[in-house]
Amino acid sequence: MLTDLHTHTRHSYDAANESVAERIAAAKACGLRVMAVTDHVEVNRFFPAEYYHAAETEEFTYSFSRAFSESVHETFCAKQGLDGLILLCGAELGQIPQEPAISRVLYDDPRIDLIIGSVHELPGRADFFFLDYTRENIPRLIGEYFEEVLALAESGCYDILAHLTYGLRYMPNRAEIDLAPYYPVIDAIFDAVIRSERALELNGSGLKYPQPYTDPDFRLTERYYRRGGRLLTVGTDAHETKHLAKGLDTLEQMAREAGFTELTYFVRHEPIFIPL
Repeated sequence: MLTDLHTHTRHSYDAANESVAERIAAAKACGLRVMAVTDHVEVNRFFPAEYYHAAETEEFTYSFSRAFSESVHETFCAKQGLDGLILLCGAELGQIPQEPAISRVLYDDPRIDLIIGSVHELPGRADFFFLDYTRENIPRLIGEYFEEVLALAESGCYDILAHLTYGLRYMPNRAEIDLAPYYPVIDAIFDAVIRSERALELNGSGLKYPQPYTDPDFRLTERYYRRGGRLLTVGTDAHETKHLAKGLDTLEQMAREAGFTELTYFVRHEPIFIPL
C-alpha cells in the first residue's frame, strides 16, 4: 500500500471523533508510505449561518472556516519531526466554482500541500446524499452535475479532482446508468485536468460495501489514461480510522490495469511520482 490521499478526521462534520495523531499511528501500522489529511471545507458555506441569513440544518452545515483552520493547524503541527510516514497537509474544498475567491485564498495557504476539489451539491441544492430521486429528472441532474464538475476542473484552485462520479453515488440503480451520452462533457473534464497538470482521483470509498464500487469506475479511469491523463491519485475517503487504507490494493491494481505505471502525490502543490 503506497498512498492514501483522501482522509477525514474529527474536523470533518461527518467523520468519527478521531485525531490526526490516531490516523498517523494507524497509517504506520498498516504500512502506508504517504497519507494526506483532507477534511471537508464546503466553501459555499465557509462562514457562520448568520452570514448567509440561514440556519443550521442536517442538510446545510456552516462555519467551514473553523474546520479549515483547526484541521490545517493540527496536521501541519503533526508533520514536524515526523518519521516513517510522509504526512501531507490538505483540505477537500467542496463547490469551488461557487466561491472562487475563497478557494484561491485557501489554495495559496503556505501550509497546504494539496487541495482536493469536489462537487457534493449543485448551486442552491443539498448534497446528493439528501436528494429525493423519485422527484428528480435523473438524466438532467446528471448533466448538470458533470457541467459543474467541468467548471471545477477549469478553476485552477485544486490539485486533485475527487470522485468524478460522486453525483451518481446515491442514485437508484446507478450501475445501470448509461454514461455514454455524457462522454463529451466527461472528456472535457479530463482535458481540463490534463491541460492544467492536475490529477484525477480514483476514490475507493465504495469498496467497503457489500456491492463495491469506485468513483470513477474502471472504464472511466482507463478512458482518462487513453486521453493522455498520467496524474492519478488513490484515496479511501476514510471517515473512520478502521477504513484507512481499506481497498488500496484493489485501487492500485485497477490503476495498473488501466495503464498507469505511477501514482501521484503533491508537496506544496508540486506533483511527486511513486512507481506502482
